[in-house]
Amino acid sequence: MMAIWAFLQKGGFLIWPLLFCSVLGLAIFLNRLVVLRNLKKEEALYHFPWKRLGPEDLSRLAAGDGILARMAREIAPVCCKDRAFLESLLGHLIDQQIAKVSRYLDHLATLASIAPLLGLLGTVTGLIKAFMVVERAGGKVNAAMLAGGIWEAMLTTAVGLAVAIPLIVGHRYLLSSLENYEESLELLALRLIKALFSETDEKKTP
Repeated sequence: MMAIWAFLQKGGFLIWPLLFCSVLGLAIFLNRLVVLRNLKKEEALYHFPWKRLGPEDLSRLAAGDGILARMAREIAPVCCKDRAFLESLLGHLIDQQIAKVSRYLDHLATLASIAPLLGLLGTVTGLIKAFMVVERAGGKVNAAMLAGGIWEAMLTTAVGLAVAIPLIVGHRYLLSSLENYEESLELLALRLIKALFSETDEKKTP
């Protein structure tokens, strides 16, 4: 640990905001990952055998927990007359759910964008320090005199990339999982609407 501490200290003050981005980004990723994994457990409800639902069945669904119960509670007061209106209600509910689940993902993307820029800033400041040494020495310098600035320049760049790359990968993974979750909600809403209006659709069929 002491060796790592001494190594990081050579990167200058910009190492600390980079470490902060790393810790905060990891916390956001793990938080959203747990949320999405818990929501995945509800998907067993999406595939239970249902062919036709009446008002009483809808009321029983509304008494439960999870997103399916929320959908049932949303449409129960106005069921089952205007199909287009119910679809719009469920679409609005899905948008709300996705917005809730995607909370902090913008922060994660911002951290992934800031990290390499902080590393680049560290590179610039490190090179500035190196050239200041050259100026003070009047051009008579050796490698040891420039080592501090070069260390800072290279180390902050490396740390910035090491922080940014996992954050970008984690952000893309969460976005992909979120898209899959949204598709499953849309499928659930469609099956719910079909179950509510199945009798009407059968009557329309010649």
